[in-house]
Amino acid sequence: MSNEKVITGGCLCRQIRYEASGAPLMNVLCYCENCRKVTGSICMANSMYPKPQVRILSGEEMIKTYDDDQTDSGSVLNRSFCSNCGSCLFTTRTVNGVTGDFVVLPSGTFDLGVGNEEWVPQREFYCKNRASWLPPLENTVQLSTM
Repeated sequence: MSNEKVITGGCLCRQIRYEASGAPLMNVLCYCENCRKVTGSICMANSMYPKPQVRILSGEEMIKTYDDDQTDSGSVLNRSFCSNCGSCLFTTRTVNGVTGDFVVLPSGTFDLGVGNEEWVPQREFYCKNRASWLPPLENTVQLSTM
């Protein structure tokens, strides 16, 4: 039996469930326009995992994907969401027709519980777009773009 940490998560209606094993590559807050729009919030809190560490447990048939090609980088972000409740669940990146080897999971979909301080951002992307009333976080690498 592995001692790897496993985090479970899923969508709002609970029809899609997943698990992520091991440590994420990084935890990120992204203030880019697209992440703000997809969340309807001031930023998106994400964890990046190598693809082999993420497994869909149930509801795969409920997953729909929007190919977001209006990005600053020119990459296509494949944003997958629940077709029933609309929760954003998985994002992958495609460059020149090749899908990347990591999956971005929104931390708000993790089963961590209220007030859990287990998830802590390590980086902030697109700080140039961060609201002026929102102070920079201590102990994060802060990048103007990505």
